[in-house]
Amino acid sequence: WGLVIPNKLLSNKRMFLIRRLSQRPTAEELEQRNILKPRNEQEEMEEKREIKRRLTRKLSQRPTVEELRQAKILIRFSDYVEVSDAQDYDRRADKPWTRLTAADKAAIRKELNDFKSNEMEVHESSRHLTRFHRP
Repeated sequence: WGLVIPNKLLSNKRMFLIRRLSQRPTAEELEQRNILKPRNEQEEMEEKREIKRRLTRKLSQRPTVEELRQAKILIRFSDYVEVSDAQDYDRRADKPWTRLTAADKAAIRKELNDFKSNEMEVHESSRHLTRFHRP
């Protein structure tokens, strides 16, 4: 099965692959993003030891339960958890604004505009900044 591929097609594919490879991130960029592992196991083990040392140090500096109680941060802690059954119910919120008609919306806008123009106290120099709704 001799398959003959024209040179122009090979050239296009080659250019496509060269362009695609040039867009790849460098090994250093991949290491910075934690995608590419460090080159040798020794560096990796050293990094894990450093993380373990840092976390152990943070844990040793945590206050005890007694210290938290004295500082009134941890008031009471129970050793027991009570679990009981609850009936299922619809947890979705009621959205009354979805049932408003166009006339209802217009009435609300009119009421807001009346309130803003007649009852709401606004300093005279700021009155021009009051936003009124379209009728």
